[in-house]
Formats: sequence, structure tokens, C-alpha cells
Amino acid sequence: MSTTNTVTVPAQPARRFDRGRVLGLAFGSLGVLAALAFLAGGGALTWALQTHRDSSGYFTTHTHHYQTSSYALSTESLNVGGMTGALEDRLGRLRITATSTVAAKPLFIGIAHTEDVDRYLARVEHDELRDIESDPSSIDYQRLGTGAPAALPTTRSIWRARATGTGTQTVTWPVEKGHWSALAMNADGSPKVSVDAQLAARVSYVWWIVTGMLVTGGLSLAGGSALVYSGTRRRAPATARASVAN
Repeated sequence: MSTTNTVTVPAQPARRFDRGRVLGLAFGSLGVLAALAFLAGGGALTWALQTHRDSSGYFTTHTHHYQTSSYALSTESLNVGGMTGALEDRLGRLRITATSTVAAKPLFIGIAHTEDVDRYLARVEHDELRDIESDPSSIDYQRLGTGAPAALPTTRSIWRARATGTGTQTVTWPVEKGHWSALAMNADGSPKVSVDAQLAARVSYVWWIVTGMLVTGGLSLAGGSALVYSGTRRRAPATARASVAN
């Protein structure tokens, strides 16, 4: 007579995560975080494109008032780098719209290389606007120079873009590499400049940027999620049964 006994061998305790699983979790988590950032950025940019652009495709600021008792208002240097040639014109344009608060007084606005603007205003009493991209109520007016302009702004050939006249004046400038400054003066060179101004910017191919962000976010999310799932998936316990025949 034979007896068959079944002996159950205890399952081996689960092993701790190996190095590969830990790295998978780490990189997967980073991928998911990056994906969320890309998707959030793409969503925010899509919302801005739908709600914050005018009919010409420009993102615009509110109209703000700027004034000085001196002869001119200028901006600190805007440093533009990394773009050359035709690429600059396709990537961005800056538009300045300004109206003198003294309706009958002609206004001059222009954009030129910072070194040319500084040279023109070297001995001219004027205010340089700093931190203009922040809250207008906190803009720093830095008083420079001590005299009157020796030449009217309209007589200088330094301007890359310019506009002169009564009423609303608009300057549109294709963004170029270099250091640039904007200037507002009374066209007759008189003191007490007072303007209501609005800044606007347009970026071409912006929908391609949005699409790139969303696609990158989707791919990062898929890849990161796969790595996280692979790293956290529990392995099935192995239970071995052996039959011993006596």
C-alpha cells in the first residue's frame, strides 16, 4: 500500500525592487511630471491664443499712462539674441501704439539700437523707464541728462522704426538680434512728454508651438506611465508543490 503526501513549499518572500525597477520608477515619474508641464503649458497657450489676441494676431497689454517733465521717455535696453535674418521676421514682431495726451501736440516714437539712443540722449534730460514689463504702477523712472536736445528726433537717421504726428501713432518692428530701446518725445523737442501707450507682440507659427507642446506632453505621459506601471507591477508569487510518493 502506498501513501501520497503533499508537501507545500512556502513561497519565497517577495524581493525588494531591483535597480532596474527603481530606475524605471524614477524616470517614469520624471516623464509624467514633464508631460504635465508640457500639457499645462500647451493648454494655457491655447487659452491665451483664443482670448488675449486682437484681430491682427497680437498679444496686447492694457493701455498705460507714462509722463515726464523732461524732454523724452526711453526704455532700458531690450536684449534680443539667438535669431538672425529672415527667421527673426517670422518669429516675432513688436508693436507700440502711443497717443499724446495733448491732442494738438505732434508725437514722435521710434526704436533704435540702444547705443544710438544713448548717444542721442547723452546730454538730454530724460527719463529712462525700467522694469516696464512689470506692473506699470511700479515702473522705475530713472532721470538722466541735464539739457535740451540739440537736434529734433525726426532729423536723425538712427531709427529702425519710427512714427510722427498728432493723434495715435503706431510703430511695428520685426524683432532683430541686438540691444534695442524705444523712445517717445514731443516731435518739436519740447519738454513735458505725456502719452498713453500700449505694447503688443506677435509670434508667427505659434500654433505649431502649441502642437509641439501637446504632442511632446502626450508622448512623455505615455512613456512615463509605462515606466511607472512596469516598476510598480507586482510579480506573481511562485508556490511550488511537490508530491512525494512513499
